[in-house]
Amino acid sequence: MKPLLLCACLAVLTTTHAAVQMPSIFTDHMVLQRDLPVPVWGKASPGEEVTVEFAGQKKTTKADATGKWMVKLDPLAANAEPQVLKAGNVTIQDVLVGEVWLASGQSNMEWEMQMKPDSAADIPKATHPNLRLIEVPKTVALSPQDDVKTAWTRSSPESAASFSAIGYYFGVRLQEELKVPIGIILSAWGGTRIEPWTSLEGFEAVPALKDFTADIRSKLPGSDSYRAVNEKYLAAIESWTQAARAALGEKQGVPAMPAQPAVLPLNQVTPTSLYNAMIHPLVPYAFRGAIWYQGESNHAEGFAYTEKTKALLASWRSVFQQPNLPFYFVQIAPWQYGAEDVEILPQFWQAQRECLNIPNTGMTTISDIGEVSDIHPAHKKEVARRLSLWALAKNYGHSEIDPNGPLYASHATEGSSIRVKFDHAASGLASRDGKPLTHFEIAGKDGIFHPAEAKIDGSSVLISAAAVPEPRRARFAWSKLAIANLMNKDGLPATAFHTHWPVDPDMGDNLARGCTWESSDKNTYGWDTGLTDGSYAEFPPNCYATSNTDTFPKHVTIDLKKAQPLNLVRVGVPTVGSTKTIAVSVSTDGKTFREVGRHVFPLGKAERADLNFPDAEARYIRLTYLDHHEKLSAEYPNTFAFTTEVEAYRMK
Repeated sequence: MKPLLLCACLAVLTTTHAAVQMPSIFTDHMVLQRDLPVPVWGKASPGEEVTVEFAGQKKTTKADATGKWMVKLDPLAANAEPQVLKAGNVTIQDVLVGEVWLASGQSNMEWEMQMKPDSAADIPKATHPNLRLIEVPKTVALSPQDDVKTAWTRSSPESAASFSAIGYYFGVRLQEELKVPIGIILSAWGGTRIEPWTSLEGFEAVPALKDFTADIRSKLPGSDSYRAVNEKYLAAIESWTQAARAALGEKQGVPAMPAQPAVLPLNQVTPTSLYNAMIHPLVPYAFRGAIWYQGESNHAEGFAYTEKTKALLASWRSVFQQPNLPFYFVQIAPWQYGAEDVEILPQFWQAQRECLNIPNTGMTTISDIGEVSDIHPAHKKEVARRLSLWALAKNYGHSEIDPNGPLYASHATEGSSIRVKFDHAASGLASRDGKPLTHFEIAGKDGIFHPAEAKIDGSSVLISAAAVPEPRRARFAWSKLAIANLMNKDGLPATAFHTHWPVDPDMGDNLARGCTWESSDKNTYGWDTGLTDGSYAEFPPNCYATSNTDTFPKHVTIDLKKAQPLNLVRVGVPTVGSTKTIAVSVSTDGKTFREVGRHVFPLGKAERADLNFPDAEARYIRLTYLDHHEKLSAEYPNTFAFTTEVEAYRMK
């Protein structure tokens, strides 16, 4: 064979049999999940045969037309002896089999061992050969990525120092209890919201987020929605160009150019950006469950967070092919949050508690170890221990453990007192510091709360106050600064509660919550996705707004899904914007509306107005913005119409 021909043949062979590649989640020192099928995957030349060998198993497959391949190893038994994983030409050393957990969230999950004195003191003792750690680097993307550069390492003083304190302590705790290798995958980023950690498909799985999802798609380059929006924009530009030329020819002023549609920015607060870059590269790695410490950046949006947590779980459980993936999260700690209303954080705590209704979730309460002067409380080891109680109780057979602290169950009036009963108090209730119980309040029919004396009586607490001889309502730890002392005898703190929030028994259910709406003047700046989410937050996307066209009146119509009797509509406006007069109308068919009340809101003041009216059958509620203040608030154009929330009730 001639030399040139031989070189050509070698080139063809080199091209058609490229080296097998595996994503960076597969490196020396890794841990594979026991007792579950274990996906192993990577890339090769299209059609190339790839053989994977591990622990006596040998699986062969072929790369598809795009070069992707995957096999699934049969479930493996735990093994602390280092083994070798082979895939084609790739050899991975020191592979253990045990339990793997994903640790994710914002700064309190990311917080490193070396950053607080109490955890830093444990760094010299961090040599645990069978505890393996891996951290996903901080990066963003607008489309799902297949890999991210990272590597596993053994736990040592050097590797643990810069690793998540909660992730490390959680892993140590499981290893001590289970006596098997443990792997912790850290994917966290300080200051981030929940939306960036969620896929588009996750958002689409939650009906309450329909408009939010549509807004994202309309701003995502490459999506059909984005193309449609921009095709419409290009047509508008063409019409504008003709009109502008005509105006110049007639020596008239040129009309304003149409505004360019928004596009998703590429940063760590953009919805889906961290899922794409920091979660999807792990797919479909097998692991047991996830621990989650996040919420500070979403804390002002109330029950919208519950819906977004559903979306996060729909996202992760789908791509990792685990519909029952365990998910244990931390209820965020008390903190001052500047001059913010003291009730905003307790309302968020209730939204987090609502997440317990999502199957296979657990909530760790840490209100007793918060630090109101520090949003990063130091006691990460105890947080991790409490998270581990959920794993031990729900995943590892320790049925004797109740990982819950006391949760409000019911209340009843007993003369001049209110008795509050608690779930998860079988061990008994106690005062953490031996002092009288703190942060209990009661109110009468007027709804004005007064500090109350609280006494433990079995699994309930009896509350009274001389200032409230006829009590109707009770609340506990209902302040962002509340570090209360009620706990169960297992040492777990009670969760804040309010007997009349979010559902006020005197008012009934909010019939508008989670309902969809249509706007006569759609906002294009991301402000119109939160009209009935239970949040009175003033910022997008939780605050609703029309666009800033100068045509009034403009309106928004809420669909209650079915006709039902109403007699009260509550409307809130923010401090920002120049919203003035809002008229409320109702309809059964969405065509003929009857006004039932209106309210004039002041400028620059957050206010809620209750519009009461005789029982009216209605499926649709319309808010009509009749006018606006001439002055500006927060420098927004006064032609925006802002609304923080709409509630609808039938008062008995």
